[in-house]
Amino acid sequence: MEQQLQWVGIDVSKASLDVYLRPSGEQFRVKNQTTGIAELIERLQSFTIGQVILEASGGLELEAAQALQEKEFAISIINPRQGRDFAKASGKLAKTDRIDAAVLAHFGEAMQPAVTVLASASAQALQEAVTRRRQLVEMLTAEKNRQSSLRGKMQQNLEEHLVWLEEHIQQLDLEIEQLSQSQEQWRSRIELLKSVPGIGKVIATTLVAALPELGQVSDKRISALVGVAPFNRDSGKYKGTRTIWGGRANVRAALYMGTLVAVRYNPALKAFYTRLVEQGKAKKVALIACMHKLLRILNAMVRDGKPWNYPT
Repeated sequence: MEQQLQWVGIDVSKASLDVYLRPSGEQFRVKNQTTGIAELIERLQSFTIGQVILEASGGLELEAAQALQEKEFAISIINPRQGRDFAKASGKLAKTDRIDAAVLAHFGEAMQPAVTVLASASAQALQEAVTRRRQLVEMLTAEKNRQSSLRGKMQQNLEEHLVWLEEHIQQLDLEIEQLSQSQEQWRSRIELLKSVPGIGKVIATTLVAALPELGQVSDKRISALVGVAPFNRDSGKYKGTRTIWGGRANVRAALYMGTLVAVRYNPALKAFYTRLVEQGKAKKVALIACMHKLLRILNAMVRDGKPWNYPT
């Protein structure tokens, strides 16, 4: 007799994984470590699984998700906001780990979100190195801003920290260079992206590491993934301001820096930005529109394998 298709919700914490299967109602808890994940997979293999839904939990979900993907389970890692909004919409106001797991299973069955394809171990290493570099650069900037307000021993302490940060950023630059050059696809994609005025090595590497979907999905989808797609806020006669939210903040930050340079030196983006400002658009609105346009250009370039070519 054919088994009923099950939708699995997993609520992730540092110590444990709370699992709920819908519609069977089966639920259990395992440790969020290698032995517990192996037990999870063994128990799920006795069911016919439609999809496994997890929330993004600061990386705590990745070991389990990677193991499930390797065993060919369809997984989807969703934004926690989606899970919370779905819980409210379905009247689930109470919150416990087991309730959250049940909500995620219900979300999977009702919404059937897109399957998440996790990066390889080498791609994850590149992502982690790029992310850590960004964190250290932010720390370096913050420390430099504090420099003028400190005196004596505290100023010496800060200067030592600045040296430490700069050394570790240089080490990460070397590691990122080695990782990004380790695969021909990454090397060629970085060079392709760098052909665009405004896209330097750091931004190109960030896009390769943190946005592997670039060139693989539609312009609409890539805009939503990055968080530069404007969302309507209209109701009846009310016409609200279009806003952007969500997406990958690290990619969006890198793309924003690239856009600041592009609207000065990239002829296509410069003309587009100037036209929007002349039409009365606020400069920030015009910059966001240019980010959106630049992302679509990059998506098309990677998709077609063609470098930047603007008619002169």
